Amino acid sequence: MAHILEIKLDINKPVEELVEVITAVLSSHPLKEKEILVALDLEVGNALAAIEIKEQKDKSVPVE
Repeated sequence: MAHILEIKLDINKPVEELVEVITAVLSSHPLKEKEILVALDLEVGNALAAIEIKEQKDKSVPVE
């Protein structure tokens, strides 16, 4: 049986809302908090790295 958490977010407060979602998910998996946070950290790190790469490419493109 799937356990589903339905979420409504105020996208005008993205950080606060995401923190609430993460907290809700972690509270339902108390024995896997570290595992979940490490995986999330990896995903956030990958997203940040992709942004950095894009920013570096954008800086190196000559403007005509």
